[in-house]
Amino acid sequence: MTGRLEGRVALVTGGGRGIGRAISEAFAREGASVGIVDLKPEIAGAAADEINASGGKAIGLVANVARRDEVFEAAEQVRAAFGPTTILVNNAMFNRYGSLLEQDEKTIGLMIDVGFKGVIWGYQAVVPQMEEAGGGSIINIASPAALIAFRHGIMYSAVKAAVQASTRSAAAEFGPLNIRVNAIAPGSTRTDGANLVVDEAGWERRRQKVPLGRLGEPEDIANAAVFLAGAESSWVSGDMMLVDGAMTFAFS
Repeated sequence: MTGRLEGRVALVTGGGRGIGRAISEAFAREGASVGIVDLKPEIAGAAADEINASGGKAIGLVANVARRDEVFEAAEQVRAAFGPTTILVNNAMFNRYGSLLEQDEKTIGLMIDVGFKGVIWGYQAVVPQMEEAGGGSIINIASPAALIAFRHGIMYSAVKAAVQASTRSAAAEFGPLNIRVNAIAPGSTRTDGANLVVDEAGWERRRQKVPLGRLGEPEDIANAAVFLAGAESSWVSGDMMLVDGAMTFAFS
């Protein structure tokens, strides 16, 4: 811990597990107070409890980011607990891989509502708080899928490309308010959730495609998020940082 985020207030969607939890924990270690948003109260609560037990500051919040009013309510709860939010991580995502011709309207709608509209609701809910505080940093979790093509990933690629495009435009729109907007594109990162759909053979195939020779860990993404949230990146905005061991360049 170096205190790089001391005094800052963060809101992390999908912050109760996987990459989101690693980001929440890293922010807390660096001194930020963290609002952890998840669909399930027990998941958000357990993540917050662990941070608080370790000497950090966190609250667990329940919200479906596809619903604008719930995102706004979560942002107000963070403000009430810690003050105006100055770091926002739009991490929550719903995804189903599969042939586009076989995906139904509900599945496609959920991917758009959670993965893209949730980002927009995050902007709307938190940017006024950041303006009040004098500035802030927004970090969107995108994907190399925004840049490369792969079978059975049309909707995922489309949603993440929209997130990347919104990052650039939001950086231009909110820059005069001293708000930076960037994205992180994680490569093959091993999380508990991913382990449910990828077996050991699948992980090994992915590892073999990574020039650096290893899979990502949630902490790799969290380290990038701390950088983008902190003062060291004060002139970085509108960027999408690939955190993927050079996999995207090798693939393309």
